[in-house]
Amino acid sequence: KGGISTRNFKMFRQLCGESTLKNVVIVTNMWGEVSPELGEAREAELASQDMFFKPVLDKGALLLHHENTRDSTHGILKHIIQNHPLSLQIRRELVDQKKDISQTGAGEELNRELMEQIQDHHSEMWMLQEEMKSLLAHPLGNCRPT
Repeated sequence: KGGISTRNFKMFRQLCGESTLKNVVIVTNMWGEVSPELGEAREAELASQDMFFKPVLDKGALLLHHENTRDSTHGILKHIIQNHPLSLQIRRELVDQKKDISQTGAGEELNRELMEQIQDHHSEMWMLQEEMKSLLAHPLGNCRPT
């Protein structure tokens, strides 16, 4: 599962495809808002865990700092400009393979997420129905009007 950022990043990977991840540059910012130690610790966590950036970094993506300076921006852009253009997976699937959007990796990921949400909602509804049955079967004391 995971939060919205994790889900969005999974979708990003499905849209790009594994072969294009070497062109991805992940840029961290707001380094002036935290101590260098805390920033480095957070970045290490993001870079080392599968639920965050590790899978993309393992495929050749870069993790760079933006220090809120012109030089920092130029350094990041130099990395991006050196990339060789590659077709995104979603383009290959829709155009080259003539797949329907629902048959693409991104469409399948979205469908998987929707099915999880439906299952979660069904479970929640079942629990609420059971709670209602219990309340109706066991009325609160003798609360009859006199």
